Amino acid sequence: MAKLRQDTLFAFHIVDMLGQPSGMGSHLTARLPGSETFLFHVHNFGFGEVTPDLIHEADFELNVLSGKNIDINPTLHIHTRIYTARPDVTCILHTHAKHVTALSATGQNITVLTQGGARLYDECVLFDEDDGVALGKEPGSAMAKALGDRSCMVLKNHGLLTAAPSIPAAVILADTMEKEAEIQLMAMTAGALSPPSADGSKRTKEYLINEKMFGRGWTFLLRKLAARKPEVMHM
Repeated sequence: MAKLRQDTLFAFHIVDMLGQPSGMGSHLTARLPGSETFLFHVHNFGFGEVTPDLIHEADFELNVLSGKNIDINPTLHIHTRIYTARPDVTCILHTHAKHVTALSATGQNITVLTQGGARLYDECVLFDEDDGVALGKEPGSAMAKALGDRSCMVLKNHGLLTAAPSIPAAVILADTMEKEAEIQLMAMTAGALSPPSADGSKRTKEYLINEKMFGRGWTFLLRKLAARKPEVMHM
């Protein structure tokens, strides 16, 4: 539990460091192993503001189990419905990443164009979220159904969502989505897209999308966080 809380804290600040803070509109949760509860941060605080006392536990009905008078984001049923449908998922992240949002406004999904982006090959779902703010369980259930067994979702006119077996995977997949969307937008201004072969992307994905590689990437991000915000490492 202590390590999960620590990794959750680090994740908030890493996503902020990577340039996806999204004001107060982002949310990241981490499911407690083998349970129907998760860690979340108090609503109306940005990722870069999160301290250990702002991380609390809630159940799948959004009842806060730690602390009193704690504000919880009412849209977190997006997370509870995905967790319910996907026992393999332990971390969900949503941001309004700039380039993913811009790409989504064209009605297009992410196209894998680079080797690093191959993590996303056959992994991204484009979801037309046309009902506005996702309140209640129904929108979350629709997202869970659309996501299926994949890990990444482009929310039309809105941003991104990742649902992964670990905190490092959820964060790194979100970073990959934003970087690949930026490359795609740049390439679209120059001409027609010319993605790598399906076989090549599949082979690269097999190499990149595993916990060993996510662990390496996470360690790199922790070093960057320690250099930029050393105080977070000692909270």
